[in-house]
Amino acid sequence: MLELRRNVAHLILGIFLAYLVVSLPHALVIVINLSLIGCLLVSVYLYNEYHIAFLAWLFARFDRPSKFTARGAIIFFVGTLIAILLFAPEFAALSILVLAVSDSIATITGHYAGKHKLLRGKTLEGTSAFFVSTCIILAFFVTPTRALLVALATSLAELVTPAYIDDNLIIPVVTGLLLSI
Repeated sequence: MLELRRNVAHLILGIFLAYLVVSLPHALVIVINLSLIGCLLVSVYLYNEYHIAFLAWLFARFDRPSKFTARGAIIFFVGTLIAILLFAPEFAALSILVLAVSDSIATITGHYAGKHKLLRGKTLEGTSAFFVSTCIILAFFVTPTRALLVALATSLAELVTPAYIDDNLIIPVVTGLLLSI
């Protein structure tokens, strides 16, 4: 249930942020993204230092147990910030949509329906779900051939990303680069 909650939050926040990227001035989107990262860092500090009950409840419901609280959420927003800084708003928004939607669908599919292990716990079913959802997202905005090629390359990048690099950093960068060329 934790994975489902985490990924629904990932999905909603990412879709909302992608909408902001194409709706608000670039500088304001950067400020909002930096503010979210800052709020998460302050929340982690307050949780670790003062054990605030609300934060304990929140992290217990949306965070994987690890040595660094809110690591996934912070890296998610760092990845989206990189996309916002590097790419035109349309490509940044699409990169964030792929990260939010495809990564969430892949994780949920792999967690609940994954039977065929590939690399580092990733599954054929999850990777296939990532590929298909990325194709569908991109097909609305680029040619079908380009959508297919970007989806394939991004799916492979997500699959082979080393364990020490979070795919929340890789997915938006690879997607944005491929859309930009």
